[in-house]
Amino acid sequence: MLVDEALNVINSIKALDCCEIISLEKAIDKILFEDIYAKKALPCFDNAALDGYAINYDDRNSPLNIKGTIFAGDKAKYEIDKNECYKIMTGAIFPKGANSIVMLEDEKFDEQGRLLVPSNLKQDNARRIKGEEVSVGDILLKANDRLDSAKIMLLASQGISYVKVYARPKIAVFSSGDEINEPWEFCDERSIYNANASGIMALLRTHGFKSEYKGILKDDKDILKAQINLHANYDAIITSGGASKGEADFMREVLLELGFEEMFDSLDIRPAKPTKLYKKGSQIVLLLPGNPMSCFVACFLAGIPALKKLSGQANFAHETFFAKFKGDITMKNSRANIVIGHYENGEFTPINDNKFSPAMIKPLAMSNAIYLSKIGESGISNENIIKILKLS
Repeated sequence: MLVDEALNVINSIKALDCCEIISLEKAIDKILFEDIYAKKALPCFDNAALDGYAINYDDRNSPLNIKGTIFAGDKAKYEIDKNECYKIMTGAIFPKGANSIVMLEDEKFDEQGRLLVPSNLKQDNARRIKGEEVSVGDILLKANDRLDSAKIMLLASQGISYVKVYARPKIAVFSSGDEINEPWEFCDERSIYNANASGIMALLRTHGFKSEYKGILKDDKDILKAQINLHANYDAIITSGGASKGEADFMREVLLELGFEEMFDSLDIRPAKPTKLYKKGSQIVLLLPGNPMSCFVACFLAGIPALKKLSGQANFAHETFFAKFKGDITMKNSRANIVIGHYENGEFTPINDNKFSPAMIKPLAMSNAIYLSKIGESGISNENIIKILKLS
């Protein structure tokens, strides 16, 4: 299945029907559970956009007597009569009868100290009108919006200090295979360290997801089935290894026996092909390849979007960026390929001319972006403009 087709499948994942109420201080990057409506107009009163003199535009051709000064925060009621004005500070409430501001930079006075209005003044100049930004009852933010710093500022402007957001999915991470040891264990020259779990959990954390490491799954059907059942209360299970078609790769068989539906059984792209996604009710299980580079990019391409969809995010696909390609590479055009590289100052440079093994980790550690080629694309020339995905 092509990556775009897999994303269409992932789009069918329903958000968890689970929410929590949290303070704004903890709401950054959280996903709104419900629409939020304005309960206060913005601005909530007509006010000055800058320091100057509040006048009635109809009096612009006459000298104006200055009645006093209105400061921001002054809640007293002020009013001007014909040929009068107030000096006013930024943010102060407009006096009744005024509708325009003469900027301090444009102030001129006659011999009697009266304000002379410049001929180029426009009506409603520097006047912030009540409700021009937001009216009471308007939708401020929609359900499934991600809360960034600006949206949190908008909520605070409404006197909102707590919001209802989607609870983050509960995620269990496993590795599998009899050939791997944990980083804290002794490892002889015929065994390998478990790099995948640490990489997966760090990637999830980069995208705002917490996960729990549950250990190494042995290549035994009964053990696999018991572990899947034991973690039925988790929203997502992610494993690496056991996704290919080797004789001892039982996970697909176990999941189907347990009633899971296969959403897709591979990604048609190198090196992330042996990637599978399953669901049962609201729970998803992602099977990643065992080779470290394949595992990481597969989790990035499929796992992160699936978790975003599960957590209520409307924009679940990775954002793309344009970049100028530096170098010349060739690729097998019978398949789609991942090109790993370093992005800086608008330029994307492939690592080692994109020559790597799916088992390698160091080239991945040197990269910060990837390019996804199309089937039939046999190479990329120097200076070509391409679309890339940033890995962090």
